[in-house]
Amino acid sequence: MIPHLEHPDHPDASLANAEKWAAHIPAPTYAIDDESAVKVVDGAVEVVSEGQWRLFQP
Repeated sequence: MIPHLEHPDHPDASLANAEKWAAHIPAPTYAIDDESAVKVVDGAVEVVSEGQWRLFQP
């Protein structure tokens, strides 16, 4: 999970950086902004969002 995507108080949390970081994580990785959440029920993942998010696959 990469939080605070594209937030002005977290300049390192850009989409470009998130993509670079996720490339080093051997699991699906979500980058989400402050208007998004990840919901997991019985192993099923759902993104609840009114903002920006991205799923990176290994």
